[in-house]
Amino acid sequence: MNQNISSRVQKDKSSFERTLRIVSIVGVVFLFFLVVVYWSQLPDSIPIHYNAAGKPDSWSGKWSLLIMPTVGLVLYIGLSILTGFPHLYNFPWKITEINKERQFHLAQMLVLSIKTEIVWIFGYIQWQTVQIALGKANGLGASFKFIFLGIIFGTIGIYIMKALKAR
Repeated sequence: MNQNISSRVQKDKSSFERTLRIVSIVGVVFLFFLVVVYWSQLPDSIPIHYNAAGKPDSWSGKWSLLIMPTVGLVLYIGLSILTGFPHLYNFPWKITEINKERQFHLAQMLVLSIKTEIVWIFGYIQWQTVQIALGKANGLGASFKFIFLGIIFGTIGIYIMKALKAR
C-alpha cells in the first residue's frame, strides 16, 4: 500500500475527528481524576465486578480502582497508534487504488470512535464504582449492558454501511 496515502489520510483531520480525539483524552484524564479526587473518601473495599443486572458481585481493595484508568490508558495509547496504520487493517473487501483512501479514512474513524466510546464507558463504570463504594448508588443500572452493546455495535454497523458504499 502507498504510505503517502496512508499518512495523508492520517493528517487530513476533520473537526469531528479532532473533537473525538479531545473527548477521548478528556476521558482518560477523567479516569485518573476520579482516583485522585475520591481516593481518601473511599472505604477499603470497592466493587470490582458486576453481574448481568449491573449489581456488584465481587469486591476488592480500593487499590483496584487503578485498574480501569490503567487499562483505559493502555487502550487509548494502543488504539491511537493503530489509527496511524490503516494499511495494516484486515478489510472484508478488496482495497483498490480507487477506494483505499476512503476505506482507510472510514477504518480510522471506526477505531477512533471505538476508542472514545470505550474510554467513556470505562469512565461511567469508574464513576459508578466510586458512587457504589460511597453508598450513593447500588449498581451500574439494568440497562447498562444494552446501552454499552448498542453504542459499540451501532458504531460498527454505521462503519459497515459506509464502508460498503465506499467499495
